[in-house]
Amino acid sequence: MPPIKMLALDLDGTLAVGNHQVLPATRTELKNLHETGVEVVIVTGRRYRTTRFVIDNLGFDVYAVCNGGALVKTPSAETHYETTYSTSQLSDIVYIVRDTELALFAQRDAHDRGGPDFVVDDAVPWSRVVRKYFDDNRLWSGKGDLLHQEPEFLVCGTFGDEHQLKTFCKKIHQSFPEIYHTIVVPHLGSEHCYCEITLADVTKWHGLSKLATLFSLSPDNICAVGDQLNDLPMLKEVGHGVAMGDGDEALHIHAKFVCGNHDEDGILDVVEYIHRHNDLIDDQIDQ
Repeated sequence: MPPIKMLALDLDGTLAVGNHQVLPATRTELKNLHETGVEVVIVTGRRYRTTRFVIDNLGFDVYAVCNGGALVKTPSAETHYETTYSTSQLSDIVYIVRDTELALFAQRDAHDRGGPDFVVDDAVPWSRVVRKYFDDNRLWSGKGDLLHQEPEFLVCGTFGDEHQLKTFCKKIHQSFPEIYHTIVVPHLGSEHCYCEITLADVTKWHGLSKLATLFSLSPDNICAVGDQLNDLPMLKEVGHGVAMGDGDEALHIHAKFVCGNHDEDGILDVVEYIHRHNDLIDDQIDQ
């Protein structure tokens, strides 16, 4: 059995609780684990700016896979890796989103490039939830016609009710089979859902695999924890996939085990599992 040398943690519904906080016991144990040589990394759909809010509360700098796997940042906030849409790929998505009467927003690496974190397509009317998201992030948001932008976007998304988003997903997969990947998840704090659109090969595992290569690790050296179906690619690929107890039950059947709830220090179950696993290997080596 290879030792576990990396712990990959989703944020919302997994590591982060309210106001981007990390529970004190979880924070302490993760820091201790990191200091033993197990690389703690973040793997999230969030953009880097809001990921930093949680990293700052975690109390030590870590690698971060952001934007659903399209962007990888080092502990010193440098860009290690990114995947962006081409101009034609972005246009494909914009036309279909507009046809579904939704407003698309496209995220970019503002930390390296300056400017807004994301640009919302203003060629169509905005729904209330899109307007609120824009206003809540006014310091870091921009607007414009997404058909006339530089090819620098990492991931696109849109808000809507579940029926609208499923209609959009059906249209884009029929029009461009095997080119794009879509996933619909609940939008926390809202009755709406969020649909994320990436290139087909861009998943959380896509980004995490770049760190596996950087650290010369195999999937069996990695433990990954998540709570929603956008975590499934990494849970299926790593040697130790863990689902949060209060996460999507559809994820549970793909996990090696289910830990406690995210807001009840459920990650401590994972830390204990890693210690037991690695201690067992050390004992076998000693024998």
